[in-house]
Amino acid sequence: MEGVRVTHAGLRAHGPEGSAGRITRAGLAARSTEGTAAKGMAIKGHEDLWVEIQANTFRNWINETLKPVDIKVIDLVEDLRDGTVLCSLVEVLQGRRLRGWSSRPANQHHRLENVTTALQAIEDDGVKLVNIGNVDIVNGNLKLILGLIWSLIVRYQIGRSKFPPRKLMLSWLQAALPECRVNNLTTDWNSGVLLSALLDYCKPGVFPHWKELNRHEAVENCRRAMKLAHREFDVPMVLEPEYLASPWLDELSGMTYLSYFMKPGSPGFKATLDWINSRLERAVTNFTTDWNDGRVANELVRSMGGPALPPNRIRRDPAKWEDNNQSAIDAAKKLGVQPVLSAKDMSQNEVEHLGVMAWATQFRSVPPRPPVHDMLRVALDSTSGRVGEPTYIRVESVSPELAVSDVRVSIINPLEQEARLRLDARGAGEFVPGHAGMHEIVLTVDDIRVDGRYFFRVLPRLVTVPPPGMAPCAVGSIVEVLVSATGAPRREDIDVTAHSPSGRSVPLQPRHPPPSAPDITASSATFQPDEAGTWTIAITYKGEHIQGGPFTCEVFDPAGVRLSPGALEGAEPLKPHSFELDTSGCGAKGDLQLDIVHDKRSVMCALEKLSATKYRATFMPKAPGKHRLYIYFNGYDVQGSPHLFRVGSRPRRHRDSASPAHRISSPG
Repeated sequence: MEGVRVTHAGLRAHGPEGSAGRITRAGLAARSTEGTAAKGMAIKGHEDLWVEIQANTFRNWINETLKPVDIKVIDLVEDLRDGTVLCSLVEVLQGRRLRGWSSRPANQHHRLENVTTALQAIEDDGVKLVNIGNVDIVNGNLKLILGLIWSLIVRYQIGRSKFPPRKLMLSWLQAALPECRVNNLTTDWNSGVLLSALLDYCKPGVFPHWKELNRHEAVENCRRAMKLAHREFDVPMVLEPEYLASPWLDELSGMTYLSYFMKPGSPGFKATLDWINSRLERAVTNFTTDWNDGRVANELVRSMGGPALPPNRIRRDPAKWEDNNQSAIDAAKKLGVQPVLSAKDMSQNEVEHLGVMAWATQFRSVPPRPPVHDMLRVALDSTSGRVGEPTYIRVESVSPELAVSDVRVSIINPLEQEARLRLDARGAGEFVPGHAGMHEIVLTVDDIRVDGRYFFRVLPRLVTVPPPGMAPCAVGSIVEVLVSATGAPRREDIDVTAHSPSGRSVPLQPRHPPPSAPDITASSATFQPDEAGTWTIAITYKGEHIQGGPFTCEVFDPAGVRLSPGALEGAEPLKPHSFELDTSGCGAKGDLQLDIVHDKRSVMCALEKLSATKYRATFMPKAPGKHRLYIYFNGYDVQGSPHLFRVGSRPRRHRDSASPAHRISSPG
């Protein structure tokens, strides 16, 4: 702008258009949908100055908007009188042609009709106009003209919202510039420092030394920053540098200029979106519809270590979107991110982009903390437990940000039944499983399931028999025989011999208690059976069997379990699949149990007994992929188990199709 002179009274601009005199004499507030356009301005006695700034800014905004149709406004009052500029402006803003207006109005009636057409189109687009009519524009009522233009700026530049635009703009600027104290949209920007910082936010490194600026060189700082904004981001200078540096800068002018940094497609919009996408697995393109269902909000919170909903708990039903967003908002609060909009607002198609953008920008200042599952450690006394026997589980926190007392622990058994695990003050708990198969340990913090999968396998009960019998045992296990005696018999008179199923005699050497332990009267002997079948244990005293003898011990060979040929091939997802097993090779009766595992979860399997030693197993896999078959006989792992097989794979041909059965062997 030419001919600007600064006096102690403020700024008074005299441009080539020659309209400044009329503007500065207006001295009245302009009405708008916000009430009074400049209502609340803290300026007293210099009303003409902020009106001058506002009129100049609004005129520049109109000219910037009308560039595509090559129309330029010089005087707001005169150039809007006939309605042609106003109709053209509305057409550009709404992207459509208006009907019923004359580009060359010949009289007052035509001018009034033109203005009426424009005002009606504005109202039809949801802009509520207060106390303004066609006569006000034709008669050149500047205060109402300014109010009308501000309504257009709010609707088409800043964005439609039920919230005051000032609040949303401040929220985003405060989040984008956490190192600066942004309390208003006027005097805080006079020095040019905040604008320079904003440029560096939009493009890191474009103005790295903004902190070193001399605040007393306000006009020069503003000019340099505004020129850089125009060169780097094509932000139009609708506001003069001298006006931005003026202590009488009106709020609406400041908001109009700054809106170019935060409207959709703006440099601030793009910079924020780029950072958000760096935290997401799937990129978003906006701050409106992409956020409605709550998926993005929860993923953003989780990326910063917050306890938000995992993807599998995001509900797709639009009726549940508000709940999804509420979960994200609540989890974000734990990271220090305060809500800007309500969950209901975020779930609406017409959500104000600036509200979502302001909320999301706050995460840039959150120090990322490790995911919750990285702050917890789960320890078990063993990787497998056994039915009816306690399994000891310990949960530890490795971060001071999370206490074990905030963690809820549950155990899910193969039947998908969930049981709460109570932890003591040290984070330790005891669980007694009632079912064999894979069990999952589930950790929950703030009602959100923690990522990370913790599993342990539970083996069947060991088969036991009540006294005086001996429990069945597996080939190769160690069998201990206890001999209780009374009357202090001589050691050489006691004989213990084991007889194998094939008739071999295996003498056993009893171990007697030492003389130093007179209270112990039982002797013991051990042996390791190497044959399956019934072993006889003969205990004699001076050649005579003791009472109840001889004793028997059933020894089984788990490796004797056989599968029918191709038993595990040809299984398909969601289709029942059956195979047969034969335990006759085990050498003794016993209890057969199976556990089929896919993705660390047990698959339900029904076992039907066909005869004393033959079984049919039926299961229905839920998904294709690698499966494992664990086989237990009398509670012992069968040698070669687990057997690997694939569901959904093509059956392989057997070279020896005449073979009636095959043993389970270790997967190769």
